[in-house]
Amino acid sequence: MRLSKTREELIKMYIEALEQNDIPWRHRWISENNKNGISGLEYNGINKLILNYVAYKEKYTDNRWYTHKQIGDLGLKLKNAKGKGVPVEFWSAYNYKLRKRFNFAEYEKYIEQNPAEEKHFRILSRTAMVFNGSLVDGLQEQNIKFQEFEQSKYISKLIKLLNIQYEEKGNRACYIPKEDKIVLPDRNKFVDQYSYYATQLHEICHATGNENRLNRNILTNNEKDYAREELIAEISSSFLMQELNVPVTAEHYDNHKAYINSWISILKDKPNELFKAISEANKIEKYIKEKSKNRIRESER
Repeated sequence: MRLSKTREELIKMYIEALEQNDIPWRHRWISENNKNGISGLEYNGINKLILNYVAYKEKYTDNRWYTHKQIGDLGLKLKNAKGKGVPVEFWSAYNYKLRKRFNFAEYEKYIEQNPAEEKHFRILSRTAMVFNGSLVDGLQEQNIKFQEFEQSKYISKLIKLLNIQYEEKGNRACYIPKEDKIVLPDRNKFVDQYSYYATQLHEICHATGNENRLNRNILTNNEKDYAREELIAEISSSFLMQELNVPVTAEHYDNHKAYINSWISILKDKPNELFKAISEANKIEKYIKEKSKNRIRESER
């Protein structure tokens, strides 16, 4: 199956970064999740990753993105934006019986209430170019307010909430599926705060594969399957780390460079494996957010 322009660009960017011994999804990007400047909706999945990476590379400080039409509707124009458009995917469901287009949230709700109607839908995809708010001449500056909470408390409560056994001992970080247990070295052995929190979240993301959670195939000795699971945990934990807003350090990359050649091989030989990993990472992020929403906030009051 031919890849969309968005997917081709993401694969190209990621291979180039990995060949330079860099892990692209681990960069510290702008302070808030990228969103559409008109609707305010945050980008997810593939769109989230490609916009994160471009924002990092271009050093954008604005997290808003607009189509050409949206910029024109605001009565504004682009400045120095030649070649700066980024392709993003838009998915929708069209009911040819009703002759009506639904966004995915509307589609899922409609099918839940009318399961027999699913046969009348066709899934559609299109690509649109979006431009960062930094490139829009005359756009009003945004006032970003950071979400404030203590990361260590957040992660500790997340581990308890997901009912994962947790211990700090030895010199190896891992998730033990048969025991449903995360083991990390003592926190004082980590070179910095970022490495500690990122490692915790990485192993938590592995733990979501337990049969009592999202039930992924994590009990494997196959090298490629192992690399694939590492890719899933890396991307999903990067989504969560972005929200914690902890500065990245170069040392953290070294912990994962052993997987770089495996990831390059996956991207070159089976590019769709990246998109499967992104889909799984989205499920993990959604699962963790739904589990922690309200309950963690309430316990911090």
